[in-house]
Amino acid sequence: MTNSTSLKFWQFSLAYYQHSNSSEILLGLQNKYALDINLTLFALWVGWIESTALLKEHFQILDSSITNWRADIIQPLRKIRQTAKAQTVLFSNCSDNFLNMASDIELEAERICQALLCQEYLNLKNLSKGSNKKSLATTNLDSYFSLLTLPNSQNIGETKGKLVNLTEEVLSLSP
Repeated sequence: MTNSTSLKFWQFSLAYYQHSNSSEILLGLQNKYALDINLTLFALWVGWIESTALLKEHFQILDSSITNWRADIIQPLRKIRQTAKAQTVLFSNCSDNFLNMASDIELEAERICQALLCQEYLNLKNLSKGSNKKSLATTNLDSYFSLLTLPNSQNIGETKGKLVNLTEEVLSLSP
């Protein structure tokens, strides 16, 4: 993957996150199961755009490559933004600017995280390609979710289906 591909992944992620109720679904999974939204989006992206199936082992490597960035940079920035958002009632006219800056910095940290994922993807071994993009995206979610030991419930299965269908919708809207 090149910088151009990393940028396309970022643009896909922004479009995906803003589409329909995808942000609610992703944030729900993040809050309930500590799911990493960037890895989830990457699973969908790589399956659909790169036509690549990733294994649980691949997600272990990818997750390890961003663990420190997530823990040391993204999560503290998220906490700052969330705390500032809760405090906006106290200083509404002053805090809007700060909240916007905090959000921008957090977004930039997420973009860098995605660039790290794209770079690590280049180093992965034993990748298999396929032609059924929907199936590959689903397989990748299965692999990533198995790393997290998510419950194999009907609700999780339906959520995966929604995420994959949203991917198809978002990509059908892009030029």
